[in-house]
Amino acid sequence: MEVNTIKIEIRKHHVTPGVNVLDLIVDADGEKIVKQTQHKDTDQSYQKFVKDAIRIAKELAEARIE
Repeated sequence: MEVNTIKIEIRKHHVTPGVNVLDLIVDADGEKIVKQTQHKDTDQSYQKFVKDAIRIAKELAEARIE
């Protein structure tokens, strides 16, 4: 598997309170995805995505190279 870029950036919308901007950039294993979406703080699918991203990041940080 070739991984060039995997980037997730979540930030508060600079104009609209309670709205988050999600930038997702993936360039790995032949897939090239560049997406930007906006979600309210109360959006359940957005909250699940954030929790899953945190879980994956923790798993990768704890993984050992063998």
